[in-house]
Amino acid sequence: MMTNERKIWEAALLLVRRYGSGAAFVAQGEAERLRSGDDALTCVVWCWIARSTAELLRPYPDAGERVH
Repeated sequence: MMTNERKIWEAALLLVRRYGSGAAFVAQGEAERLRSGDDALTCVVWCWIARSTAELLRPYPDAGERVH
């Protein structure tokens, strides 16, 4: 069974593969669309996906960040 965090990262990776550099924008748009609805949990999940997508698209690591 996959953890929820792994599912978030897999969703982010799928968005990057499909939309390239626009993937973070797509995920943020989905989170904004859900923000006004009744499903707060889904909105939070899309916020996590948007954050993970932006992190995948970062060209350089942050200062002090470990790199494998």
